[in-house]
Amino acid sequence: MKTLRTLSVAVIAGALAASPFAAATASAPVGESARLAAMQAETSVSSPYRIVILGDSVSAGYEPGVQEWKDVYGYGDRLYEQALLHGRSELSNYAVVGLTSEGLTNLLQGAKDNKKLTFDQIQDFSKFTDERITTLANEVGAKTSELNGALKQANLVAMTIGGNDFLDYIRSLLDKDPQEAVAQLNAEIDTKLNNYAAQVKKAVQLIHELAPNAVIKLSDQYLPMPVQYDADLYGQFIKVTDTLAGLLDEMEAELDEEGVPVDIVHIRSLFAGKEMSLTHIYFEKDVHPNQLGYAAIAEQFSDSVWQSYTPIPVTEKTKNGKPVAPAIYIDGKALSSPNQPMLRNSTTFLALTDVANATGATYKWDSKTQTVTFVKGSNTVAIAIGSKTMKVNGETKPIATPAYLQQVGSVKKTYVPLAAIATGLQYQVVYRSSLNTAFIHS
Repeated sequence: MKTLRTLSVAVIAGALAASPFAAATASAPVGESARLAAMQAETSVSSPYRIVILGDSVSAGYEPGVQEWKDVYGYGDRLYEQALLHGRSELSNYAVVGLTSEGLTNLLQGAKDNKKLTFDQIQDFSKFTDERITTLANEVGAKTSELNGALKQANLVAMTIGGNDFLDYIRSLLDKDPQEAVAQLNAEIDTKLNNYAAQVKKAVQLIHELAPNAVIKLSDQYLPMPVQYDADLYGQFIKVTDTLAGLLDEMEAELDEEGVPVDIVHIRSLFAGKEMSLTHIYFEKDVHPNQLGYAAIAEQFSDSVWQSYTPIPVTEKTKNGKPVAPAIYIDGKALSSPNQPMLRNSTTFLALTDVANATGATYKWDSKTQTVTFVKGSNTVAIAIGSKTMKVNGETKPIATPAYLQQVGSVKKTYVPLAAIATGLQYQVVYRSSLNTAFIHS
């Protein structure tokens, strides 16, 4: 048993933060959340759905061994892509690796006061030896005014917070005799959980003050320890995560009465019994989610927001050593056409008829000048074969790669740069490298 407890300490010590999850079915928003959801549904199609991500390393996106945390394909990225299936969307991520609930409150207060913060003004990061953590905290702390503006416009605030609140405490218990650890846990845990719930409630109230038009989605906590390390303690800790989820549910009900639209996204049950397969515990002795774990969290958040989750296939970037054109979604629907999208100089081209059909634009072809003109509403885009410029509402704009003629069977078809035309027609164009997929919205 001592060996198992020692291994458990190593596993927990390897974590910078842990986060939440549970119930496989999500209920529809109630009270103030429902009112805001209805209001957002009536928003003009030209207004983007703005998502702000807050919280700890699970929200920032962290996996062991990754040099650049921004390269981690986290739950926030996946949630953003789900939003892009529903309409124009924007994503801002202000999460900080190692952040506690108190640190989150301090960061939000800095945003409210439009005051830049250094990492040590956010919280005590001295226990972390990775300098990238304080660097990230400094970067986010310097953007408090930007955070204020993002929250003011936000439709959705999603966050995980709490793993770092309990990390040291769990570590200390795992280094004790099991009976002693259980006794100490039973004597102290209620106070610690209540303190955490009070701090989180304060943070949520601040978020609502800063983001009055946003629905707030907060996850509960999954257990950062598998049953294989100590079955007795595992059972005790599972009860703790259940109790914490109950406290958060009570907080949700209290805040809803106050007109604060917060929903608890339950993720703990998704990880229970699957800690080895959904985290890096088995290979890396690190409790952060792996890609399966981040996908599970994203699905739960998406179910809470839209009552649905649509898997988006990853399009390969190369085939037989050659670059492959991205998949294309127009207003949430995958583009289907007999004319294959083409990739030239990292620019996606479509046959002009496909662009017109996809955007709902009319077009006119001038064979003399080899110019096609697209018209959608009050917007006009004219582009000529071989030209490195195009005209958008009469104004000349440069383009990276000209339109060209592509042999398709026995005929030549005009292929035009999709993003340039769509942008000129006032569509939003978002390319997601993680999926090799472009999302285009009117």
